[in-house]
Amino acid sequence: MRLLAALFFLIAFPSFSQHEGRSMETINSNWSFALGEKSDKADWQKVNLPHSWNKTDPFDEEKGYYRGIGWYKRQLEIDKSDNRKRFLHFEGVNQIAEVYVNGEFAGKHIGGYTAFNIPISHLLTSGTNSIEIKVDNSHDDSVVPLKGDFNFYGGIYRDVWLISTSETHFSFSEFGDKGIFISTPKVSEEEASIEVKSHITSHENQKVKLIYELWDQNGEKVFRDEQEVSLSDSIQTIKHALSGVENPKLWHPDQPNLYQLKISLHNDQDELLDDQIYPVGFRYFRFDADKGFFINGKHLKLMGTNRHQDYPALGNALSDNRHVKDMQLIKEMGSNFFRTAHYPQDPAILQACDQLGLLVSMEIPLDHDITDSEAFYENSKHMMKEMIRQYYNHPSIIIWAYMNEMLLGRQLEEDEEVITKIVDFAQVLEDLTRKEDSTRYTMIPNHGDLNLYYEAELLDIPQLVGWNLYFGWYDKQLGAGTFLDKFHALVPDKPVLITEYGAGADPRIHSFNPVRFDFSIEWQTKFHQQNLIDIIERPYVAGAAIWNVADFGSENRNDAVPKVNSKGVVSFDRKPKDAYFLYQSWLKDEPYVKIGSGEWKNRTAFGPIQPLQFFTNGNAIELKVNKQKVDYQSFENHLAEWNVKLQDGLNIIEATAEFSDTIIFQKREIYFSQIDSKWLSNNALLLNCGANFYFNDPIDDVTWLPDKAYASGLFGYVGGNAFSPRSRGVGTDQNILLTQNDPIYQTARIGGKYHFDLPNGEYEITLHWAEIDEKYIEEDSRRFDVLLNGQKVLGNIISSGFEPFTAHYQKLRTEIQTGELIISFKAIEGEPILNALEIKKI
Repeated sequence: MRLLAALFFLIAFPSFSQHEGRSMETINSNWSFALGEKSDKADWQKVNLPHSWNKTDPFDEEKGYYRGIGWYKRQLEIDKSDNRKRFLHFEGVNQIAEVYVNGEFAGKHIGGYTAFNIPISHLLTSGTNSIEIKVDNSHDDSVVPLKGDFNFYGGIYRDVWLISTSETHFSFSEFGDKGIFISTPKVSEEEASIEVKSHITSHENQKVKLIYELWDQNGEKVFRDEQEVSLSDSIQTIKHALSGVENPKLWHPDQPNLYQLKISLHNDQDELLDDQIYPVGFRYFRFDADKGFFINGKHLKLMGTNRHQDYPALGNALSDNRHVKDMQLIKEMGSNFFRTAHYPQDPAILQACDQLGLLVSMEIPLDHDITDSEAFYENSKHMMKEMIRQYYNHPSIIIWAYMNEMLLGRQLEEDEEVITKIVDFAQVLEDLTRKEDSTRYTMIPNHGDLNLYYEAELLDIPQLVGWNLYFGWYDKQLGAGTFLDKFHALVPDKPVLITEYGAGADPRIHSFNPVRFDFSIEWQTKFHQQNLIDIIERPYVAGAAIWNVADFGSENRNDAVPKVNSKGVVSFDRKPKDAYFLYQSWLKDEPYVKIGSGEWKNRTAFGPIQPLQFFTNGNAIELKVNKQKVDYQSFENHLAEWNVKLQDGLNIIEATAEFSDTIIFQKREIYFSQIDSKWLSNNALLLNCGANFYFNDPIDDVTWLPDKAYASGLFGYVGGNAFSPRSRGVGTDQNILLTQNDPIYQTARIGGKYHFDLPNGEYEITLHWAEIDEKYIEEDSRRFDVLLNGQKVLGNIISSGFEPFTAHYQKLRTEIQTGELIISFKAIEGEPILNALEIKKI
């Protein structure tokens, strides 16, 4: 109910009123778009905004995606007889935009993640006007981000507004703000103060009146202040301290009480010239190096997530509703913290954070690298000012950040020159940020090389240190505790947050013996469980943000799901993984029980004993399987695992937990099929060679089994080795072309043979190959024969005859008369390989 109420409040109090003072309307409809340079041959297509031209091409099998120029145009009907000033306000265009009105240049903006204003009154005529926008998302050495593990989608991907005002109005600055800055310099439970700084543009010398009206969260007026001001023909800055608020309702993640402040500008005839409405949240906070974070005088462990803003088939061009749903998803996980990595996000996101109660760290996309040029430095500083000024009035924001993992891949001595430049520029941005806003903290997130950042003295500059730590993923050691203790001992006076931690998981992959980098749901759960323990038990760790709330597009990724970074605790299309349920069991206050792996409804396995994971914030669960009570299993840190015996066919899993004032009941259905000799007579067998995990193909609705050694009466490998070219995970990490089932081709068994005990009859055998070994790709030297029960059926298989990292399969028919099938290989040159196989009785 709290979320619904918050959304109602968001709708009931829009950011800006629309009447005679100021009018705002989106102009998102009826645009035409053409990719490439504008010409007579341009292929114009009708589009609505938000729009991105990279919705699909980062996810195809071609390397790279379009980064270049696109044009947008539309017509605008204007009546100039009212003498009002008009502006175009763009919430986000990636990444360089040039605006033309009636063929005349109106303005330019550099940077893809901040808003900008373009005054257009002087270029308009009464009647029909043409608006044209040239957008360029090409790599530019002077514009951040220079690189990053996410897609740089092109287009006008956020709302565009037409704003009209009187000739005297609150100023639209070069930094994309709207001229009003609200602060709450003194806040306590007894009293709170408000100060307002306004930039006003006047067309003449005149006297005006500023009226300030504050409403509480129930819509009751708290005060009305009036101030007279004399303006000259210029832009002036006006500061006013407003009436105090007695016994304010404080803003807190658990109770995000919001007031609304309306600021109206009137002339001396009391005619309304301009007005705006902003939220006000009364809160005070601090970070302590030993005790963590405090808000309104009370300790709070900050727990939440990062978020990239893309979505399948949309790129970054999301509706406000889709943005808000992501924030609800984060809040419903039990979160109170949100890092907008690695860039400022849509205004709807920050409005939702204010309403829902999410404390925010926001940063500019200065990620990994710099260009030593004046243009780069100026663009970065300008973007920092844009971010601060545009989002200054959001009470949810508590941290401004400006760099991310800047020393990744660098060595102190070898890269001394560039490290010095990075550190020097960090100091410039630190000074700029504190001058722009002294009410929030500053932070730099770093990758996990403690000595490097310490010796480079980058840790000395910001007020907070963020660490991106992947212990149990990129690092073998599971859990960040040892690293955190070393940092706190080395830099005891600096507050610390974990700004990233995560492990990849493909919802199609499950393992009973999970290992690092197998992309199983179970390893991701294990990773987060240990890191949660390390974070929670250390009071000096102010908070942590998971990387990431949702899987997101990353064109250079070649993981189990190519082109996607799968570290989200929900999938790309926002379906929760087990790790999401784990966090709910840790973080939610209301009674909670969840049975894990809900998407794994159909199981095929070698034995009836199956592990099931359960998540709860209670002390115990009563478990029944097919109406039979299962022995009690104790919970440790909100997680328990039962090994339950399943029957062939439908199984009903029931979990019940009693709390002081309620009972929570969960039910799941699992269809189970145990593999035995009878099963092999009636079902297709799909074996993922060299793999330790089950792979569920949702398209064909089949399960690929993990590899196993031969057992009499069933099947399995005899000899050979699993392909393990890396120090982590299983198989290769390369994208496999011409398939969506990359995991069955990324693993393989090298050499050996497969022995199947099967009833006599005719069978269809499908052998799957992909050349995934760099050595053989380079040397072109793998050749072998395939034999069925000692008879050669495929001769001189040459792996170089396949395109590297490309799926290939061969179907064969054979008759079994001896009760067994042996698939073997005769090496001609190099080692034989088999990635996967299928056997089906005809």
